[in-house]
Amino acid sequence: MVSKHDERLLMRFYEALNGGQFEAAMDLCNQEVEVYQPPEVVAAMPPRGHRDVSRYLRQFFASWHMYEPEPEGFVESGDKVVALVHLRARGLGSRFDIEEEIADIFEVDRGKISKLRLYVHRDTALPENGND
Repeated sequence: MVSKHDERLLMRFYEALNGGQFEAAMDLCNQEVEVYQPPEVVAAMPPRGHRDVSRYLRQFFASWHMYEPEPEGFVESGDKVVALVHLRARGLGSRFDIEEEIADIFEVDRGKISKLRLYVHRDTALPENGND
């Protein structure tokens, strides 16, 4: 079961992201926060630390005309928390809206986000299907 503290932490993280407040989002992360990549991504060094992760998040959100993740619930999966997200988005240069159910994956350590991975298919992220 996901703790109420972790739920509140992640809700504040989404509120900051949706408000374009990337520094406020970083305040909810530890100093060595890392964006973890799927195992098949081996060429790139994952963003690590407030500066690099903030830059990554800014670039990620800037690659969309609209990106509005709304968490619907949280599920514990080992040492990770899976956020079940309803996403409304539109890619840059696109005229088509996207509306889908996705997941984001977090690790929380001592009350701060230590790792995150955005935009994951739910069937990959949910515990019964095994996640990375």
